[in-house]
Amino acid sequence: MIDININKLFILVLTSTLASCGMKRSTIKNPDVYATHNFGFSQAVIFNNVIYGSGQVGWNKDYALPPDSDFKQQFEQTLINIERLLESEKCSWQDVLHLRFYVVDLNAVKRESIGAFLKQTFPNGYAPATTLLGISALARENLLIEIEFTAKIKKQ
Repeated sequence: MIDININKLFILVLTSTLASCGMKRSTIKNPDVYATHNFGFSQAVIFNNVIYGSGQVGWNKDYALPPDSDFKQQFEQTLINIERLLESEKCSWQDVLHLRFYVVDLNAVKRESIGAFLKQTFPNGYAPATTLLGISALARENLLIEIEFTAKIKKQ
């Protein structure tokens, strides 16, 4: 039989743990990145000093793609959106732990563009874990790339 004091201790620990989880959770809302709350989700969430970024696409803050949008232009805007979200928490690409790329009609040229970005951004031995997926379509017509990210916030 369990002593009642042990039960009280267990409930106290469980309650404290659950309360602390809620206290360490927040969202990122950068006004220079398109607002995702209009779609029912956050641009990114922070939990225990880790940023979990929703898939970013090539839209500017007004939900517009670059004129005559192609893969390269969308890729560049997507990277800008991620950089802005990282900078919201004083982070950089060097704090990124994982990247997941979703690419419509993946081919060698697109793969090489992503590889060149990774080699240029992470030249000194550190590179995040990365997944590259070729897909047939994204959530909206005309979107060609989406990137999810995970990053560690530096202790301040």
